[in-house]
Amino acid sequence: MAINFTGLPPNSQTTGTRSKTDNEPVGGQSPQQSETQKAGGGHADEVRLSDSIQALQAADKRLADTPAVDESRVEALRNAIESGSYQIDYQRVAQRMLDFEQSLD
Repeated sequence: MAINFTGLPPNSQTTGTRSKTDNEPVGGQSPQQSETQKAGGGHADEVRLSDSIQALQAADKRLADTPAVDESRVEALRNAIESGSYQIDYQRVAQRMLDFEQSLD
């Protein structure tokens, strides 16, 4: 799932431009110029993210760090199938199929 932080529809963004990264100072200044300006009492642009955006970014990072597959569960199921101890609940499978079919209507 892609998250659009710009608030613009995907097709409306212009091509050939690039946004500033966290490492690049705002206004095209070098890091030394920016620090000099701050030290000399000049005006420096600042960007602050809201708490909700920070929470979204933290959740996105946790999601990226989470494996897509629960390897221990896969291994347990594989062992149960190989040993013949895996039991299929046919009633549950049938009910889930019916529930899914009804959700499509």
